[in-house]
Amino acid sequence: MPLVREAVDYWNRTFTEIGSPFRLGAITVVAGAVPAEQLQALSTSVLNGARVLDLPPEIGAVSGNIVVALSDGDFVSFAHRWPERQKALVAIKSDRYNPMVLPNVARNVIAHEIGHALGLGHNSDPAMLMCGRPASCRPDAFASSTARFFPLTADEKARLIALYPPGR
Repeated sequence: MPLVREAVDYWNRTFTEIGSPFRLGAITVVAGAVPAEQLQALSTSVLNGARVLDLPPEIGAVSGNIVVALSDGDFVSFAHRWPERQKALVAIKSDRYNPMVLPNVARNVIAHEIGHALGLGHNSDPAMLMCGRPASCRPDAFASSTARFFPLTADEKARLIALYPPGR
């Protein structure tokens, strides 16, 4: 949970820095809402490019627009959006499995997947937060003992401003 709070703070600071009034709201903790097996199946579907049509009821029942599921399962962490329902799921695999055991990995994976929930895609720059498949995104800083978030590209900041424009 502390890393989720740090990731939310990261995104709220980012929105402040780019001049957007948008903010992620308060975090509510709900235990046991989504079974690990369901997250594993969704991960496989999302990674294979399948469109997940139906919002699983366990996710729909959780209040809030972005549901972050911290799992004890072993799957590829992912995010998926249901725009018509104004709902997104961020599913994070257990911190007991590689590469989540390395310093900085869990923090940046959580922030990265929240970035997808906010509407960002992947880039190919291994030093940036939103680097993703098929690019190789394993910079040495992942293993650093210095806690930090990777930055966003100028294009990603512009996309956020377009999605969440400054007030007029």
